[in-house]
Amino acid sequence: MKGPTPPRRDLVFVSAGLELDGGGRALAGRLLAAASAAYARERGIGWSLLSLGGLDGFSPGGGARAYAGRQSAMALAVWRRQLAAGRGIAFVYDLLGLARTQAWLPAPLRAPYLVALYGIEVWRRLSGSRSRALRHATVRLATSSYTVAGARAANRDFGPVEVLPLCLEERPPAGEVDGALLDRAGRDYLLIVGRMAASERYKGHEQLLHAMTRLSGAAAGTHLPPRLPAAGNVRPRLPAPGNVQPRLVIAGDGDDRLRLEALAASLGLSGRVLFTGFVSEATLAELYARAAVFVMPSRSEGFGLVYLEAMRAGRPCVAARASAAAEIVADGETGLLADPLDPDAIAGALGRLLAAPDLARAMGEAGRRRLERLFTPRRFRERLWPLLDRLTGVTLPSPAS
Repeated sequence: MKGPTPPRRDLVFVSAGLELDGGGRALAGRLLAAASAAYARERGIGWSLLSLGGLDGFSPGGGARAYAGRQSAMALAVWRRQLAAGRGIAFVYDLLGLARTQAWLPAPLRAPYLVALYGIEVWRRLSGSRSRALRHATVRLATSSYTVAGARAANRDFGPVEVLPLCLEERPPAGEVDGALLDRAGRDYLLIVGRMAASERYKGHEQLLHAMTRLSGAAAGTHLPPRLPAAGNVRPRLPAPGNVQPRLVIAGDGDDRLRLEALAASLGLSGRVLFTGFVSEATLAELYARAAVFVMPSRSEGFGLVYLEAMRAGRPCVAARASAAAEIVADGETGLLADPLDPDAIAGALGRLLAAPDLARAMGEAGRRRLERLFTPRRFRERLWPLLDRLTGVTLPSPAS
């Protein structure tokens, strides 16, 4: 005789915040929240959302509540829910720090939970409640094998980790297009997208600016590089192969921007580099579409959604060798990988693509196909749902039953 069927558990998604301007972590949270809500509807179980930060109207399964940064209030709500529901509830945390609420509960009272790992937050020695939260998790998932390796190098064994690559959301870009900025940017420039923070100098802005000084001779020969056009000026024409005059558009903002602007000026690059500041999603989509090459030689990304955004626009990528980007960008097929600390290597990769527009276009199209094959919402759900089955106790009937 078959034993009693274990109860199915309802899902509670616990987020650090799902704001549209919350960066990669918030986007990953929205992906997980939407996919887990769809899973709950498909499996016929309950789903609700608790958010420490804002929601920007995001509530795919209803039952959403935001706590405006009040961590103790949200932790208390999490404890009350699982103590009331017993084993009939499970949690999905989109940030390890939030899962510390589970670490304080004794095992008989602790509901099963999943915790997502992104990179830098687990690339240091964890102690106390964070370490316990990681070790006690029922399911651990990371956005890349690179993230897992970094976590294991810094921490003692904490059990198996599933790798779940991210994808892009299926929605139109938010905001209005800044036409004046696009006129200033022109077309066929190099593009880097990312926050410029003093704490995140690993993204490679500084190395890229130094690489630009090598490109002025390597790619343009004896021709002087043009200045970026002022607002309202006619867009520059596509340079002919062999006469490439590289320009760089830096999209994003942060507390390190002034230092980088000063560095660009000291290197004689002010007329060839445009710092856009923060831009809307709609403007960013146009910046990708008008670029010749996307480049971000970051050496410490846990994944790198910007590479997917560039691939969606059909742009070749130049990224860091021996990084998470190497799991996204196929070297020699969809872009080129280079030593992120070597401006000469970065310049060499960029120069190769700028000097061969047909090669760059072919790599960009290959990147788009790779995105459509490997990094889609459908593939994301296919990888996530078996993990949620394990978490909720759902057992699907076998084909023979």
